[in-house]
Amino acid sequence: MRVCRFTPHAWPEAEVRVGAATGPLDAPIVVDLAALLASEILADGGEADRAAALARAVFPASTVALLGSGGRALAEARRLLDRLGPPEAALDTAGRLGRHAYRRDEVRLLAPIDRPPTVRDFFAFEDHMVTSLKNLGREVPAEWYEAPSHYITRSASVFGPDEVGQWPSYTEKLDYELEFGIVIGKRGRDIAPEAAWDHIAGLTIFNDLSCRDTQRREMGTRVGPAKTKGFDHACATGPYLVTTDEIVRPFAAGMRAYVNGELWSQGSAGSIYWPIEALVAHASAGETLLPGDLIGSGTVGTGAGIEIDRWIRPGDVIRLEIDGLGALDTRVERPVAS
Repeated sequence: MRVCRFTPHAWPEAEVRVGAATGPLDAPIVVDLAALLASEILADGGEADRAAALARAVFPASTVALLGSGGRALAEARRLLDRLGPPEAALDTAGRLGRHAYRRDEVRLLAPIDRPPTVRDFFAFEDHMVTSLKNLGREVPAEWYEAPSHYITRSASVFGPDEVGQWPSYTEKLDYELEFGIVIGKRGRDIAPEAAWDHIAGLTIFNDLSCRDTQRREMGTRVGPAKTKGFDHACATGPYLVTTDEIVRPFAAGMRAYVNGELWSQGSAGSIYWPIEALVAHASAGETLLPGDLIGSGTVGTGAGIEIDRWIRPGDVIRLEIDGLGALDTRVERPVAS
């Protein structure tokens, strides 16, 4: 299942809903799960206000809250989709909470995970580490091979497909990063690698925008990235949370990055040095992972401008594609001065 967060363009006040995207990855029909459930409750004789309240409780606007139901909300979503029939028919059906479904161009897609409790981003691809550190005048330390490495950044920096990425005023070398994100679905601590997938809700695409000129200075302090990453609208995610039942394991999907329609980067998730299971196990060592936690894979080899010495400019559109997860388009702009 492809879970998303959206608001219809036609609504005068943007109420956020959780949906399921069905059909082609590039032209899906977005099913409003709360609207569908409310209509079902009404059809079973429920009262209108109670039907709406219960449907919103089962499918809240927050996917972090939805994942906190221990899998029950996702199971209910699958049941509704199984009973739906052809999703095209739902485009013309409405109930107490509005239409049951929308075409992609009728909605604004937001980040599939609204406010992760934490965002951990790993450096799990060796090719990227070797090349990017070389271009920063450094070598991969021996310690990198001893255990997975990551940093923790602001969850407030997460944004979605139909929002604009920020180009901070203090950088002239903003870069994209072609990554995938692992979303935790079940609480756990000291998780063994063989149990990791039991705690994963699904995967998404992750573009970790990075200020490379700032990074060169900050990494020299031996503290790690701060203003390099994690600024407002720095972590693009989406378009969907693709649940684990649709993920082929081991995850070895093709990954591509385009800038203004031109292919700049391509690689494979299968080239990862530290596998998904190792990342989850390491992140959970001594720390409780919570539903909605986002774990970045790190950049695939050649998956950033710093590796290929090509640099984006304000106004550019970066398109990240990962087979099975969809495509994430991000336009970057300099913000209006506050």
